[in-house]
Amino acid sequence: MSARILLPLWPHVKQYLTVQYGKEMALSDRGTVSFLLCQMLEKHKKKDPATVRPSQKLIDNLKYFGYPVFVGDSYEASRGLYLDNKKIIKFNEAVDDMIREEMYRWCQHPNATDDVVDFNINRFRDFYGFSEDDLPFGNLKRWYYRERPRLEKRSTEKPDTKPQLILIY
Repeated sequence: MSARILLPLWPHVKQYLTVQYGKEMALSDRGTVSFLLCQMLEKHKKKDPATVRPSQKLIDNLKYFGYPVFVGDSYEASRGLYLDNKKIIKFNEAVDDMIREEMYRWCQHPNATDDVVDFNINRFRDFYGFSEDDLPFGNLKRWYYRERPRLEKRSTEKPDTKPQLILIY
């Protein structure tokens, strides 16, 4: 018996997943977002009524919108169908970070349409259909300019570590 979960998501996260996966996402071990969600699922605890009938507090909240996720029989039996509110919030934050990192790659791509970051950020927002209320341009631009030195520093630094284990094949 397969099931559908109505996953509460932030509006821009829901829009991103809709563009990437369609109106409904099927859970699988392949793909970053699907695998992350699969690892977060847990079985219902029979003695805890909150896990048997999860509350709809996040969906009723105006900041969250439901996104349907199809869970097959094998995942339902092995993983379960329950997600607590903390895991839902962590999932939203993780996908939000993925969106921002993809925007950074979009702006830094060698075949980017414009050399001006502002135009590339606007094209990225237009491509995914993010509204100004859900994901403001100013926030994306500030994040880009804060993250750029951090990423450049991480890519040029070589860690001063000695390997403890070397695998030879």
